Parts: sequence; C-alpha cells; structure tokens
Amino acid sequence: MNELWRILRDPRVTTSLVLASVVLVGFGLIGAGYRGAAALLFVPFQVPFLVSGAVVGLAFVGAGLALLIVHLDRTEAAEERRAVAGLQRDVLRLLSVAPQARERLTALQAHERLQR
Repeated sequence: MNELWRILRDPRVTTSLVLASVVLVGFGLIGAGYRGAAALLFVPFQVPFLVSGAVVGLAFVGAGLALLIVHLDRTEAAEERRAVAGLQRDVLRLLSVAPQARERLTALQAHERLQR
C-alpha cells in the first residue's frame, strides 16, 4: 500500500490521472448529450442536449488530450535531459582520468618494447 501511495504522490502520475479523468468526463458528457437527445423526437428539443452535452464533451476531450500530450512530451523531455546530464557527467569523469590513463598506457607500451 505504501508503494501505491508513493507512486500516486509523483506529480507526473497525478497530473496524468487528472487529465485522463478530464477526458473521461468529456466522454461522459458526450454520452449524456446523446442520451438526452435520443429520448426526444422533436429536433428543436434535441439541440440543447447536443450543445450542452456533445459540444462541451468534445471540448473536454480535446482539451484533455491536448494537455495530456503536452504533459507527456514535457515529462519525456525531462527524462531525456536527465539522461544526457548523466552521460555528460560520465564523459567528463572519463576525460579527467584520460591523461593519467594515457601516461600508464605509454609506460606499459614502453615496458613491453623493452621486454622484446
């Protein structure tokens, strides 16, 4: 249970869940608009259900999906920046050791030449 709470406290997860729920609410509004419009045969009485349910539902779905895509792209970019920063740290660490390694390699090659 503690693991679940730890995962749910992550802002990336909670933001994704909130935006997914906005999309689900949008689908619910579309369904409610359809249900209200389908119950009436007279078209002018169907229009308020279509406007309030379907159009607003489509707006919720579109906005929720757009924000979810932006959120996931930003999350992925942050992970990539973190990985690149780690790679840069490793390369800088290797470059700082490179002169010492070159000296050792030169000494080993010279020692091998003397043994031949």
